[in-house]
Amino acid sequence: MSKPPGSRGASSADFARGMSLAFEFAGAVFLFWFLGRLVDGWLGTEPWAQLAGSLVGWLGGFLHVYYATQRGHT
Repeated sequence: MSKPPGSRGASSADFARGMSLAFEFAGAVFLFWFLGRLVDGWLGTEPWAQLAGSLVGWLGGFLHVYYATQRGHT
């Protein structure tokens, strides 16, 4: 059973969800940057794959956060 919007439990749940989304965003950027770093080391193209990986991670993380907030609390 959900709590009323003004209750303390609802704000704690919202805070937890926000922190979860923040870590998921940062994790996506880091993961794709790291994969780009591995590709750069393998192909010797530093820093281009890192840059591309960072941008892909940022875009993917942003879209994930955007759509998660549009759906509301799931």
